[in-house]
Formats: sequence, structure tokens, C-alpha cells
Amino acid sequence: MKIDKIKCIKDNHYISGQIELNDIEELSNYGIKLIINNRPDNEEVNQVSSKLLREKAEYLGVKFINIPFASGTLNKKKIIDFSNLIKNSDKKALFYCRSGARSSIIWGLASVLHLGENLQECMRCIDNSGYDASMLPNMVDFFNNN
Repeated sequence: MKIDKIKCIKDNHYISGQIELNDIEELSNYGIKLIINNRPDNEEVNQVSSKLLREKAEYLGVKFINIPFASGTLNKKKIIDFSNLIKNSDKKALFYCRSGARSSIIWGLASVLHLGENLQECMRCIDNSGYDASMLPNMVDFFNNN
């Protein structure tokens, strides 16, 4: 992975697709102090396990947290857990999944529902980072009402 493959969504928050073991050192050298994995293990053949990624990250002093979800399995607890990890932190953090799309959505939901961010601003940040924010308003409504 080249560092230019990670996309800044806002401030010190970055999004990427799947990371590999040899990416962890480069991410650490870039200043990433927290990695949140939003991808379940075994989604595809030869996907590196979150256990191996966590071990390498922790060895390098990077906090690694699993909040995996597949389509249709995102829930309020995962959004709250995610928001608790990113609130009041000025440290560089990377959120990843297969492509980065899921990570951008959970970031948007956590930001709007629990961190007081403006929906339109979050949508702009997601769109500007190369992901599609069009489903965010409906998802915000869903999680506000369920």
C-alpha cells in the first residue's frame, strides 16, 4: 500500500480498502495510531486475518480494534462503539473494509448520530473522499427511529 491510497475523510480520519500485513509499518510511520477494521474475516479467499493484523499493529504500538459488519448487519452498538473510539481524539486513525465504503458509512453515522456533526457536511466529506454518501440520510433516519 502506498500512503496515497488512504483517503482523508476529515481531519485526522482516514479511510481505505483492505490493508495487508506489510502496510502496518508504513501506516505507523505515517502517524496512524488507531486502526478500526470494519471487515469481517473470511469475506474472500486469501484475506489476511484481523488477528494477524492486530498482532502486527500492536507490536508497532498501533491500537487495532475490530468492529466488523457485512451488508445488513450494522447495528446501533457498533455505531456507538465506533463513535466512542473516535470522539475527542486528535490522533490519526484509519478505518478500513474491503473497499472503504462501509467504513465511510459507519464514520458518517457515528459522526451525525453521536458526535453532533452536520449530516450535509458528513455527506460532503464522504463524497469528497471518493465514496458514495447518498444512502447516509436514510440510514441516519433508520437508526434514529429503530
